[in-house]
Amino acid sequence: MRVTAASGFKLCLALLAINAAANAQDLPLTQSLQPSQIRQLDPTRGLTHPDLESSHHQPLPEEYIWTSSDTAMDAKIAYTFPKVTEQTEPHYFRERFNVASVPQDATLYIAGPRSVKVWLNGQLAEQVESDLTSPLGMHVFITSVAKYLHAGANTIAIEAVRGRGVTGFANSALLRQETFGQVVVAKIIAQPANVNGPALMRSGKDWKSSTTASENWQQPGFDDSRWKPVQSIGGIESSLELFQWNADAGLYNWPGYDGISGYLAHLQIPASGILSHYAGRGSLENLDSLTGGSGEFTVHLPARVLTNAEAPSIVLDFGRELTGRVEIVSDSGAPATLSVQMGESESETMKAPFLGVNQMTIAPHGTGHSSKTAFRYARIQFLGGAPEVRFKAIRVDHIYYPVEYQGSFESSDPILNRIWEIGAYTAHLCMQDGVWDASKRDRGRWMGDTDVSGRVIEDVFGERPLMEDTLDRLMGPAPIDQHVNGIPGYSAFWFTGVADYYRHSGSKEFLSRTHDRMVQLLEYVDREFDARNIYVNKTNVWLYVDWSPEFNGDTPETRRATTLEFYRAYREGAWLLREAGDTANAAKYEARADAIKAGSEKYLLDPKTNSFGPRWQSNAAAVVGGAADPSQYSSIWKNSLASVGTGPTAGLIISPYYNYYVIRAMAEVGHRAEALRWIRTYWGGMVNEGATSFWEAYDPDWYKEDFHSSLQSDNRSGYFVSLAHGWSAGPTAWLMEQVLGINPTGAGFNTVDIRPDLVDLTWAKGAEPTPHGLLKVDVRKNAGVTAIAVDVPEGVAARVSVPGTQATVNGKAAVATSAEGGTRTVVMLDHAGHFELIGK
Repeated sequence: MRVTAASGFKLCLALLAINAAANAQDLPLTQSLQPSQIRQLDPTRGLTHPDLESSHHQPLPEEYIWTSSDTAMDAKIAYTFPKVTEQTEPHYFRERFNVASVPQDATLYIAGPRSVKVWLNGQLAEQVESDLTSPLGMHVFITSVAKYLHAGANTIAIEAVRGRGVTGFANSALLRQETFGQVVVAKIIAQPANVNGPALMRSGKDWKSSTTASENWQQPGFDDSRWKPVQSIGGIESSLELFQWNADAGLYNWPGYDGISGYLAHLQIPASGILSHYAGRGSLENLDSLTGGSGEFTVHLPARVLTNAEAPSIVLDFGRELTGRVEIVSDSGAPATLSVQMGESESETMKAPFLGVNQMTIAPHGTGHSSKTAFRYARIQFLGGAPEVRFKAIRVDHIYYPVEYQGSFESSDPILNRIWEIGAYTAHLCMQDGVWDASKRDRGRWMGDTDVSGRVIEDVFGERPLMEDTLDRLMGPAPIDQHVNGIPGYSAFWFTGVADYYRHSGSKEFLSRTHDRMVQLLEYVDREFDARNIYVNKTNVWLYVDWSPEFNGDTPETRRATTLEFYRAYREGAWLLREAGDTANAAKYEARADAIKAGSEKYLLDPKTNSFGPRWQSNAAAVVGGAADPSQYSSIWKNSLASVGTGPTAGLIISPYYNYYVIRAMAEVGHRAEALRWIRTYWGGMVNEGATSFWEAYDPDWYKEDFHSSLQSDNRSGYFVSLAHGWSAGPTAWLMEQVLGINPTGAGFNTVDIRPDLVDLTWAKGAEPTPHGLLKVDVRKNAGVTAIAVDVPEGVAARVSVPGTQATVNGKAAVATSAEGGTRTVVMLDHAGHFELIGK
């Protein structure tokens, strides 16, 4: 059997499901947060029996369909999308279905198009158009249709106009079809509106379609034999590709829809506080039950339908950033109509919720869910229902990837400990239907983000299946004829991210599976260099380094930084090819890397300053990637990096994303103390402003009043900016790389460098997962003497750098070599065990 990325991942999911089934006797159907978990930042930390989605939900069978002659079913990434006013011609669909007997209630659900007309047995049953200004890319249209049905044969005919769609940059044909708005899904359920039940009809591959229609095409007797079969892209929950980029956010009220991968888990989390509540023209009873008190929350409503200004409302605070959906459990005998709006900040929630204000109706004694997103706050308005509407619960259904915290970090500085913890939690929040940039926006895979968050994921969780699946999908299927995410720098980061993953995992199988595409990507990239061996963007694509002036778009600075990123990528790519046994291509790209470095030295280095210009990002890329020689470090520090954290940035902002490479470069050029101060200022600034996860964008000098509206990303500012972004988790990896000093150098940690550096701390300790077991480091300074304890698992050879000119190991003088100008001593530990090293 040929094992692909998809099949290997499905195998992992199956194993997770088996584990869940084995533990089912210990679990309720859903898990609720325990008091001890409320106190820790990540509420899922320590859970050993996750409540998996696959244990109580099966993917829905209804399918997304479209006319076969007008589809986006290719794998090319595009940065241009159909405008709202384009491709608005109608598409036509027909299907015949049987009904044994006409039920008392029957409800039609249809989603995808911006507007539809629906005929049942020749009678117009629905005509509706969505609000194109809504943040949601698709909407669910609901209408009662029992009176149009017949016992026996029935015919449905639909005229649909392409949905607005959403912005999504992916190489998945399935996802492109959905994000372009070229989908329609329909079903009829034999129940009143908003009540799930058996389907009388579902959209599927047996339907017929046309882009033109003749007279009486809506009628049951119309001859549709010349119409073509529809293009089906599968069940609406058949692939995790369909859960990306907020494309399915509008399906929150589709009966039975979850849109959650089977390997993800659920945890019910109550509100930690009620920020505000207004009775409007009604009254609220037993509010305490929403924050853990006993009894049921009850809303008393007048008989008539209420306006927004009159409706009772509550604003809930769930205490921390979460990923999931608001879950509302009714205990009323009549439907309850309400609206939900969510936000990562209180201001976003109240002023401009990213997914808008969405109305929903909860069936009698039913459970309803909002759209899936990342949020901390929720405002619920109670718009209508019985005179007394009771609720068993209004809480968060927190959706998370079940994984164990294996890595750890703790030190004498509480703020650094909190920064490490928040970074780890931020990365965990982004582990969803892939390793995402963020769970609010974009809910998609970006390689630059993964280069940072992936390091944190490996350092803390030692995770394999989700990382491999993400890296594989980011590369895309062969043949490779485009950049990763359509961005040259992200093609570079694919190689550096994979190399880091391989050093942590040692997965030869992954290298073998991606080898041919790896070579194809290198060949594709190599054609974009000129005779000087400088990247010149021959394909005229969008260049991106950072959300900072001159670092996005085709500018001299983006070309310089992209060239420097590619030098590192070529070196890592050559190493990966050699590890895969491809010595010929390894030698070829080693030579190309040398040529790029020589070109960079000649054409990109400023001869006046002996640095790569004044900007932090370019110099960080040169240092981290190795294009800068150690002889240039002092000049780079003096002319660029020394200004980090020393004053206003004069508008030349830097994101938390590229700040990670900056603090790595600061450490590399010998200024760890300054890097640590910047971490405390920059990421510590977010902590001081109340962050429970790290934000997509930040500057210590930005306005603090209504801080969320001041955050800048994507060359604009506002509440759309994510407050839980994986690319901002870099300090968690940095503290393990630079303070504990753990850096794997060989495949799967078979060799590792350990260079602890307390800087201004008195002690630090932690552990990192390896394929061989935990690698532990404990370093303490007392009276000028540094003591290091290391636990090395079997199969790992450690090269430990100790401060001083001599070292002892377990009380005995060690065979060692001098390093770093005689300031350190290097000791080799070539077998497993506990070792106590002291430098003198």
